[in-house]
Amino acid sequence: MQAIVHSHSPSITPFTVSSLRLKPFFHMGGFLKDVRRFEIRAASGRMTDMLVRAPELGVYLAHSLGSSCISLICGHGSVADGRSLRGAVYRAVYAEINARIQTASIGLGGQITYLSDEEAVLATESTVPQYDRAWELWLKAVASGD
Repeated sequence: MQAIVHSHSPSITPFTVSSLRLKPFFHMGGFLKDVRRFEIRAASGRMTDMLVRAPELGVYLAHSLGSSCISLICGHGSVADGRSLRGAVYRAVYAEINARIQTASIGLGGQITYLSDEEAVLATESTVPQYDRAWELWLKAVASGD
């Protein structure tokens, strides 16, 4: 099974138009080791309204993921692939949180220490089993109105 979450995340979207890269910043964001970008202008060969309105653009967007689990859509948002609905939601949520923390840290100035590639892989392996737990907590929060 495969699932994709498309988001207009307010913390991720600035990274779609910046030379700054969204990088794994904390253990829950380890999956951000290989963030891809989808540039609709290049895919379409012309100016667009930034929306994927044609099947061929959807194919380009899907291909932009490659082996990654997230692709930033220039001037638009992102797509997260989780191989399951719970995984895709988990990655969409924690990509937003990672982007928010990364942006706040950049604003502090100074040297930022990101996860190394090895740490990102190990962190991802340790968080995949948490998808169900997070999903259940989010369901309870929605049901209670929190």
